[in-house]
Parts: sequence; C-alpha cells; structure tokens
Amino acid sequence: MKDIHDFPTSFLSHLERARKEKDRRLVKAFNVDDDGTFKKFNHKKDITRELYYNVYCGDVAEMLQKLPKKEYTLLIADIPYGFRMAGSSYDDEPFRFKQLEKMVKDFAELTTATLWRIVVFHSMDQGYSVAQALRSRCHGVENLAW
Repeated sequence: MKDIHDFPTSFLSHLERARKEKDRRLVKAFNVDDDGTFKKFNHKKDITRELYYNVYCGDVAEMLQKLPKKEYTLLIADIPYGFRMAGSSYDDEPFRFKQLEKMVKDFAELTTATLWRIVVFHSMDQGYSVAQALRSRCHGVENLAW
C-alpha cells in the first residue's frame, strides 16, 4: 500500500481544500452546537413530512459514552483507516476488531429503537473485521463496495 505522504503535494493540498469546504458547508447548513467533544446539528424539519432529527458529529468512541439513551435509528461511522493522511486527525492507526465490536455493542446498548442501522465507511483491509463486528450484534449485514 502506498504511504499517503508519497502523494504529490498538489494532490494533498486539493484534499485539504475539499475537507475545509465540506466543513464550511456543514456549519452553514445546520445550527451547530459544539461542546468540545462533538458537534450536534439541531432539529430540522423536512418539507415533505414531519421529520425531525439530530446529527451528532465527533469521535464515535467518545460520543457513544456521552449521549443520552434515546431512540437512535442510524449510526454512520467513518472509522480510522490507518493511512496517516496529512491533515487527518487520529488516522495513524486503523480501527481494529475489538474497537469495532465495542462501537457496535455501545450503540446497541445506547439506542432504545427496535430497528436501527449502522453504516461503516472503512478500507478494504478492514472489511472482514467490520463484517464480523456487525454480525456480533446485528441480524443482517450487507457489504457494499464501490
């Protein structure tokens, strides 16, 4: 696997600009509260139906310990891949099976919803560990790649 530091500087600066633009758009689109641990994007009403939601953005390991028990129906996690990409925080070491298993267990215990989903963005090398961790608590697991 190619080390991220071997990529051309122009490519790395393009990635950094894209990351900053994404963050700017998120803050502009939502009312953001930041308690130092994670960002909470507040309730928004969907025009087509009565739909209210919160989006919490932060370190999944810390967040799942601090959120109140509620009817959460979706967890989307973009876990560390271990690529050591410039500008990426906490990506020196990839999430391993035990961390993935704990994340799934913590979410399953945190939510009061009877039906929920977990979506995990991961590297190809992490595919097996992610699938095993999900199978430990989830009834159905689908792997998708693009």
